[in-house]
Amino acid sequence: MLRYFAFFILFLIVCAAAQAKHIYQYTDAQGIVHYTDVKPAGDVADVKSTLVRTDRQPLIRLREDGTDADRTMTFVNSAGGPVSVDVSIDASTNVRSEPPLPARIVLPANSETSALHVFPVDARAAFNYTFRYAYMPGDYRAHADDKARYRLPFSSDHQFRIAQAFGGKASHTDAQNHYAVDIGMPEGTPVLAARDGVVMTVDNDFYGAGLDMARYGDRANNIRVVHSDGTMAVYAHLELEGARVHVGQRVRAGQVLALSGDTGYTTGPHLHFCVQVNANMQLVSVPFQFTGPGGDFTPEQGMLVGGN
Repeated sequence: MLRYFAFFILFLIVCAAAQAKHIYQYTDAQGIVHYTDVKPAGDVADVKSTLVRTDRQPLIRLREDGTDADRTMTFVNSAGGPVSVDVSIDASTNVRSEPPLPARIVLPANSETSALHVFPVDARAAFNYTFRYAYMPGDYRAHADDKARYRLPFSSDHQFRIAQAFGGKASHTDAQNHYAVDIGMPEGTPVLAARDGVVMTVDNDFYGAGLDMARYGDRANNIRVVHSDGTMAVYAHLELEGARVHVGQRVRAGQVLALSGDTGYTTGPHLHFCVQVNANMQLVSVPFQFTGPGGDFTPEQGMLVGGN
């Protein structure tokens, strides 16, 4: 009998912090009690709301199929955009794989990809192996379109000030956020898509804010939208359950995505906006320009933007 051992080490790029969700309880006209995570519409009376903790689901999952002598590894991508995966083998005896490892695989949006087959070289002998995989949102082959422009992510009826711009010393010091802007705006302000795209991920169930990085650093509600050139816009610090779109939905520039909020690592209500690309399995922000009534401009700290 063959001896078969496999150990999987998963490096999660998307953290598994606990989230929260409202559960609504109400009784309808027939006396039936309902429990739902969708707020009842209309004039339903005596609606009770309870905030419960939930767990964030991983961006991708791994499923194993086949026999011990021929295993198929299928990656399930639940995101509305591509995800890149690096797969490598740590140690092995009497094993080969298709494709040979290490390998980098791009998983299409909302897909199941049978990406890896593992089987013994000599079917009569024992074999064992360990392998690992790491993933990152976006297609690592993408390149930003320098001609792309972004409309302001709020209605032209408003004017808001840019509190922090590119290279801001408060929190725009790492590669993911260097080319980001923080726009001060009241909670509940509609946040609009800055460019056409497809909703890739939605984090909608966080609450609370503060300057404790360990507690709030990964708790900002956000929406990630992937564009035609493979870049991804991030809209962050959104209101609890303020999303107005869903994963996989195609959106147009100017469409309402969510309501602004004050969640995560923040000193007050604002919208954090940046454009990122997967650069060799690292999320890196890229410079961009907004388009306003006066034409294209690069955002700068202290600027008052918007208005007709």
